[in-house]
Amino acid sequence: MWTLLSFPIPARSVVGASVWRLLTLLSVGPGSDLLAQATASPPDSIEALRAEARWDGTRFTSNRTTLAFELSRSLVAGERLALLVGTADVSSTLRWLGRRVEYTPEALPLPSGEQEAVAYLVTTAGAWREVGRAPLRVRSRAGLDAGQLSPSADLSSAGQLDQFVPDGAPPPERRAYQDLTVRLGLAGRGVRDGWELSLQSSAVGMSAKEQRLRFGERQGDAPALDLADYQVQLRRGPLRATVGNLSVGQNRFLVAGFGSRGLSAGVQLNRSVAIEAAAVHGTNVVGWDNLLGVSNGKHRMLSTGVALELVPSRPGAVHVDVQALDGSLLPRTGFTQGAVTDAEQSRGVGVQLSMSDASQRVRLGAGVTQSRFRNPFDPLLALDTTVVATRTERRRARYGELGVQLLRAMPLAGPVRASRAVTARQERVDPLYRSVGAFVQGDQQVDGGDLTCAMGALAIQAAYSRGRDNLAGVPSILTTRTTRRTLSLAAPLHGLLGLSPSGWLPMASFAWEGTAQAGDGVPVNSDFQPSHVPNQFNRNRTASLSWSPARRSLAYRWNESLQDNRQVGRERADLRTRVHAVQLGLNGIPRFTPALDGSVERQHMRETGAQARTSRVGTLWQAQLTRTLAFNGNVSHMWNWDPFAERRTRNVELQGELSQGFTLYRAADGGTQGRVFIRYARTRAVFRSLVPDPALVPQLMWTVNAGSSFRFF
Repeated sequence: MWTLLSFPIPARSVVGASVWRLLTLLSVGPGSDLLAQATASPPDSIEALRAEARWDGTRFTSNRTTLAFELSRSLVAGERLALLVGTADVSSTLRWLGRRVEYTPEALPLPSGEQEAVAYLVTTAGAWREVGRAPLRVRSRAGLDAGQLSPSADLSSAGQLDQFVPDGAPPPERRAYQDLTVRLGLAGRGVRDGWELSLQSSAVGMSAKEQRLRFGERQGDAPALDLADYQVQLRRGPLRATVGNLSVGQNRFLVAGFGSRGLSAGVQLNRSVAIEAAAVHGTNVVGWDNLLGVSNGKHRMLSTGVALELVPSRPGAVHVDVQALDGSLLPRTGFTQGAVTDAEQSRGVGVQLSMSDASQRVRLGAGVTQSRFRNPFDPLLALDTTVVATRTERRRARYGELGVQLLRAMPLAGPVRASRAVTARQERVDPLYRSVGAFVQGDQQVDGGDLTCAMGALAIQAAYSRGRDNLAGVPSILTTRTTRRTLSLAAPLHGLLGLSPSGWLPMASFAWEGTAQAGDGVPVNSDFQPSHVPNQFNRNRTASLSWSPARRSLAYRWNESLQDNRQVGRERADLRTRVHAVQLGLNGIPRFTPALDGSVERQHMRETGAQARTSRVGTLWQAQLTRTLAFNGNVSHMWNWDPFAERRTRNVELQGELSQGFTLYRAADGGTQGRVFIRYARTRAVFRSLVPDPALVPQLMWTVNAGSSFRFF
């Protein structure tokens, strides 16, 4: 700063006024910006100040980017500019370049995320007036516009402390053990300049060899810690690419939700067209090796799909899906399976159409698929046997469904409204139809429909279907026809009676189902006899009532099932079963929820006239003793009469579990991260035969189990 010398100057002279003005400027300082402030117009003619941001607030920027505001005028004496970036006041570090003011984050970087930078004019009186505001989007220290990474890890144990088995019973393989399971997960997301990368993965480790992920495939060589699944996806606008565990296909006859490891890519060309392609392993795969899953061309499926919206202004009005599949499978099973399989190959294409009107009253769905399937020669299955090669078969499958909503909330009487909808459908799969991407049962046709009605509180559903196989009419093959009918009703009684809701009036429901299956006669040139041709009718009826008054609940259920055999020579081999069940629960008791249930089941064999009966009474307790300590247990007593063994059986089962949760660290969700439990289970069976049998002695067995679980993060 310059120092002002003290000597007399004639204030009224022209020279004196000029010298005074010059010394005043020198006393302010050498900066050209502050000199401009001092020469500004007098206070009574000051225009409103505006500050305009000189960066693009719609894009993310670096955390070291210089922020600049352009002022509409220069500051006058006594005014100053204040700048807040987010919640931080950075006014003391501003740099002036004429009317341009800049802030460079040198000591501390800009805070990442989305916030605002606000400029204020501080007047001579100390008042703050906002003169400019602009959004500020700052990348994270990792250089991302937005992102997060969430690891997870938990450890659990389940085992047995002791076990007792009765004399003569096979001893347990492991009487006392404790098996450990560790689960590791990683999920994350990162965004920069319109690119979005997301990932998720999980690995599972088992201490017990028999429980490891690939034990069925590698037995004792299965890794203790294995990769269960992972997925990495890259997006930018309409483009998408994915690697890892995928779900492929939407065609019910060609490839539908097939899950495996592979690659996929998709693009949304416009509002009308979307294209997707994928290549996946032929069976589900886990593990650290074979990460891509598509290296073996003989055990791989290639899928391509095109989705078309023919009316872009109303998505769903006319939607078309075209799916193509080229698949080849080697005789291998998934990591959880063990079976003898055969090599298979198929190629196919399917088209699915869905339509609806603007009000969604009429809906149409239809599709047709053609698949070319063949079984290539497999020397592992043929060995030294002469095998006749199978022909390549080209077959079709189709379906159609039409739904019409006849009534929609039509007023009947007062507040009562009525709705009614009907649906008709047909599905046909040609004989020998096969696709490696979907499990479809060939050689059958099913026609049917359903009706849904609602009249006030009453809901009614009815359905009918009729199917047959042997569509080619081969005389030496048994033709079976199946007919199925269902009906269900449900309504609260207070609604049917026009009363206000009350817990003392029950909710009532009834369901009926009948299925008839019969053969078309004895096939020619076969070893069938008339008694071998199936002819059976099964019926199942269920009715229930449930009450829920304050602090208690009561439910009653009745069920009757009938198996009516109509085969030649077995007309009386029928079985009828009736069940009555009641359940009573108490609510509203703090930290304690008891329940009592009982049932009686009777079976009647018409052919022999024998009747079997099973009665059961049980109780259930659930108690939250403290915030983290819980107990639940049950006791059941069952009586059984077996007419074929001519003896009675009485079983008593007891089970109780005590679990304690605890906090390892303070979590945002406020929950516990650890829990230990101990469980005791006891079963005792007593047999009473009509003819005394000293070998029938009471059987007692009990186990004590314990385990724990820990969520580290």
